[in-house]
Amino acid sequence: MTSLLIVDDHELLRGALCAYLRADPEFEVEDAEDVPSAMRAIRRHGGYDLILLDFQLPGMDGLNGVREVVGANSNRPVVLFSGTASSTIGASALRCGAVAFLSKTMPVDELKLEIRNILASGSSSWLPANQEMDAATVQLTPRQEQVLRGIQRGLSAKEIAHELDLQETTVRMTMKLLFAKLHVQHPSEVS
Repeated sequence: MTSLLIVDDHELLRGALCAYLRADPEFEVEDAEDVPSAMRAIRRHGGYDLILLDFQLPGMDGLNGVREVVGANSNRPVVLFSGTASSTIGASALRCGAVAFLSKTMPVDELKLEIRNILASGSSSWLPANQEMDAATVQLTPRQEQVLRGIQRGLSAKEIAHELDLQETTVRMTMKLLFAKLHVQHPSEVS
């Protein structure tokens, strides 16, 4: 059984997500509402197979909170999970040891698929913190690879979303993180 910790201060979202994931016998799910309670849960449990960590939490202290949770989870996957954090924050979280940056706006079925993809890929398929990022060494998630193939074919975010049966906001979030990983400036960000 896969152990998950959902750390989010929005009780309705946290409760709904936990209930959805608990319905799958593959997952054992616990939750926490802030960083101090997450740290207590990690110590009590001995770490989790994967932690979904909201970025704006009580006791978070920005990226220091990400580092703290990553360190406490013994280098097992910690995923930044946010509806408001920018791609710059996502890229910084990756450098702090988070393995992915997922949007809260993604459909729950897709979130579950991304969780499985992250767990199946293991730590060796994710870019370690502080590693030099270039096209030859960056490891992409399966979703990022799909979006990159669409970009290479000249498709718009809307066309990629339609082709992959995703929401356009999910594709745009994936593109932002992909550009940050590859140190590519997105055309809309060029001054």
